[in-house]
Amino acid sequence: MISKKGLISVVIPAFNKPEYTSKTIDSLMLQTYRPMEIILSDDNSPRSLKDLVDQKKSECDSGLCIKYFRQKVNLNYYWNLQFVIGEATGQYIVLLDHDDWLIDHNYFSDSIKAIEGHANCYLSIANTFFENSPQTILNFYYNNWHYVDGPALVKNQLFTTIHPSRSTIILCLDKLKELDYKRYFVDQESASKMKVMPDEAFVLVCLLASVGNIALTGRVVSVRGVPPESLSRTALWHKTGGYKMFISHFLLYQYFKKIECRDGMQAMSHNLILRYPCQGINIEMIKYLNFNRLAIVFMVLGVLWFNLKRIILFPRQILVILRSTMICIAKKIFL
Repeated sequence: MISKKGLISVVIPAFNKPEYTSKTIDSLMLQTYRPMEIILSDDNSPRSLKDLVDQKKSECDSGLCIKYFRQKVNLNYYWNLQFVIGEATGQYIVLLDHDDWLIDHNYFSDSIKAIEGHANCYLSIANTFFENSPQTILNFYYNNWHYVDGPALVKNQLFTTIHPSRSTIILCLDKLKELDYKRYFVDQESASKMKVMPDEAFVLVCLLASVGNIALTGRVVSVRGVPPESLSRTALWHKTGGYKMFISHFLLYQYFKKIECRDGMQAMSHNLILRYPCQGINIEMIKYLNFNRLAIVFMVLGVLWFNLKRIILFPRQILVILRSTMICIAKKIFL
């Protein structure tokens, strides 16, 4: 699919929540940047989003179009996200969750100026509020743009102090295609065999960071919605733990090794062993990676670290339980 120069594609994997999605689309329509396409995929919602999208289409100006798709079966967030990315035709892309919305009308315009104003810069990152809270995702608030070394940010901040919301990241889609981004995503059949729900895991950010600089600002440009039924709050999401990122991070490790990027290699090895370790040995994952010896080593070390942490933290958990029990008893006796 040929990219259209200057076009920004905003891709929205959506499921239910029309009250949030309406706010999301409205915030995009208020952006000063044009041309823009909004690609929304309704993941077989019980409450179809078609009427909502049709209404919004009638309100679009000549520089904005909305493309609507409805999946015949529920794909789940990860594969619905893959679908909408595959439909994007823009030079730039934003992955916007259906329960997030923008609050800075000049966000797209200023971000793209920042990207295009610096050599070898292929993405920008800004700040966001949590819904109904003054808390921001990034812990710095300066409004001007800074340019930081991509591999160094991946190594030192991306998975620790800088963990941005997808709604605040603008990516160069042409460069992602050049880097063959699709090979880092897991197909639905393979994930089913592995019994895991994969995560996007900042793969796209890591790929673009590996080849240049990042335009970074603390300016708050969006709000992250936190409805009770959001994916990150589900039991399944937490149950799959480090499994959901293992494949992507191992493939990124191999990529960073190939291009001799030591910062990237270190970041991925930390992710695989220390930050997001697997809870146990997953043979199907190892099989998917063709029984790669290094993948086996990373998984075994991660499992050892995960269980060691459980052993170390077990006495502390007992103390927390005892403390809570004693407080409850004291309240019943004295209150």
